[in-house]
Amino acid sequence: MCGFCAVFAGLPHWTDAASDAAQGVELDDRERRLARRHRVSLINVVVAHFGCTVEDWGGGEYIVRSQRGRSELVASLPQVWQVVENIAGRPVDPLLPGLLDALTAPPDA
Repeated sequence: MCGFCAVFAGLPHWTDAASDAAQGVELDDRERRLARRHRVSLINVVVAHFGCTVEDWGGGEYIVRSQRGRSELVASLPQVWQVVENIAGRPVDPLLPGLLDALTAPPDA
């Protein structure tokens, strides 16, 4: 099912499906929230390079914020990247040399 259809069907995007596809096991609510929290923390490491932050909103959507105060509510992870690109005014490319350097630098550098 495409992401657009899932919005109307009320189903979560596959990135938020709350299961371990390799094991075929559904996560309970606590594990799902912890996994989502971890996912948001990883996302923030990347989007910080583009001047943005991401927050979980109610366990079902994300808030993308810019350093200048702009914010947008989005329903799924692919939309997070689209909004970050719009705010940054450039593509969010995971292979950007500056981004790779920032991600591999020691925390106190």
